[in-house]
Amino acid sequence: MISTYQAQHGGTVFSLTPSRRQRAARKRLMALVVITAVAGSAGVVQAFQARLSPAHALASAYSMP
Repeated sequence: MISTYQAQHGGTVFSLTPSRRQRAARKRLMALVVITAVAGSAGVVQAFQARLSPAHALASAYSMP
């Protein structure tokens, strides 16, 4: 959507504003990006904790035959 307004210098300024549909699509895309980033970071933290956890290392060492 193109909107116009009067600038301080007296001229007309044209600005392109996103439509309601474009704003909704952008919000959905950003929500998916945030969800993906949070899930990825949680997976990385969980992987590091599982690898570096001393309790996990001790439990696996005692359970070996």
